[in-house]
Amino acid sequence: MTRREGSITQRSKGSWQVRYYGPPDANAQQKQINETVTGTKKEAERVLRERLATIENGGYVAKHKETVKGFLLGWLETYAATNVTVRTLHGYRGYVKRYLDPTIGAIPLQSLTVRHIQAVYAGMLDKGLSNTTVVQAHRILRESLKHAVKWGVLTRNVADAASPPKVQRKQMDMWDVETVCRFMEKAKESRFGDLYSLAILTGLRRSELCGLKWQQVDLVRGSVSVVGTLQRIAGYGLVEGQPKTARSRRYIALSPQATDVLHSIRGRQIEQQLEAGPVWQNTDYVFTGTDGSPTAPDMISKDFCALVRKYGLPHLTFHGLRHAHATLLLTSGVHAKVVSERLGHSNIGITMDTYSHVLPGLQEQAALALDERLSKGR
Repeated sequence: MTRREGSITQRSKGSWQVRYYGPPDANAQQKQINETVTGTKKEAERVLRERLATIENGGYVAKHKETVKGFLLGWLETYAATNVTVRTLHGYRGYVKRYLDPTIGAIPLQSLTVRHIQAVYAGMLDKGLSNTTVVQAHRILRESLKHAVKWGVLTRNVADAASPPKVQRKQMDMWDVETVCRFMEKAKESRFGDLYSLAILTGLRRSELCGLKWQQVDLVRGSVSVVGTLQRIAGYGLVEGQPKTARSRRYIALSPQATDVLHSIRGRQIEQQLEAGPVWQNTDYVFTGTDGSPTAPDMISKDFCALVRKYGLPHLTFHGLRHAHATLLLTSGVHAKVVSERLGHSNIGITMDTYSHVLPGLQEQAALALDERLSKGR
């Protein structure tokens, strides 16, 4: 066997031993490598050719025993822990623990195949998990394996060849104008009534409302700057963060009604501060408890669901108030670009896709408006 050619020896029926010399080490020495290939001789020849080619072009990766689980845990604690938000890291860990570790965690990383990955996705779907959940698991696995290639652990990212299901966009649950107005009236009895009103009037996410501080509010000009969030994360408590994307950091003009709501909150908060005295916490949050402490997002969702049930309103989650804001604007003739900017979507396409169910009516209005405009010019 020459150091450039390698050799193939049959061990038993359907089993072959491939031998070749690895790349030179620091002392210019080449170690002989033995690898067992199951299949036909042609398959063994293909493996040998691939190994020799990677050695020749400098892309060879030595075999090691690290499992998928071991690599993923290391990736989470090194790359992810220093490059993503605490909430994103918490989400990554959950997906790895629930879906990847139990299925492919014990497989040696370098033995992971596309078939292994496809089996994970099929199993998730068989359990009734949504396409969105499967796609997210795929994104996490693909991102982690991308770093395995970058770090010289793998020669290629096998997740690139995997095919997760397509995300199925669902039509958002929505309240009509009458239901929104009824809710706003009934919500006045809730301690979060003003927060609900501002959610409808601004389209802010729950985390953005909880993270809103007075230093980002301009009551004179009637505007807010969305630059912070507040979320509860298991094991961490309430965590301050930043909006999910660069476009989510945005400026929002307030309507007179929204400005009045904020004036009311400010006045009541000053009274609470005087009553609380030395126990008052100067957090600067717009929405606080009677002692100035920040508002927990999970308490808002519980209160919202209780109100919906109490008054027999159509099912809706708190996030639906954000959709109500967008729908009210679109059906009032506000351009989708403006709506997209207010919501903090990364591009207008997301807005159009999410609210496509309200656009057909707007198309009809546009066609009628065009006829009306042309008729006046005749």
